Amino acid sequence: MSGIDILQHLKTDSRLGRTPVVVLTTTDDRIEIQRCYDLGCNVYITKPVDYERFVNAIQQLGLFLAVVQIPEIA
Repeated sequence: MSGIDILQHLKTDSRLGRTPVVVLTTTDDRIEIQRCYDLGCNVYITKPVDYERFVNAIQQLGLFLAVVQIPEIA
């Protein structure tokens, strides 16, 4: 199963669909990046990781989580 398969499965699951997703990969293909965002990823980061960009992405995700309520899995 590829990372995109996992992302698609996660986002179509009614219990997990709102889970924030950070994609960390070596692929910098624009079509692949857009596909991940279309499937619902929140942040897409390519390796090698630029430390400041990574920290910024995680901070933005933290702000998102502080505002949005993610339902608990029953």
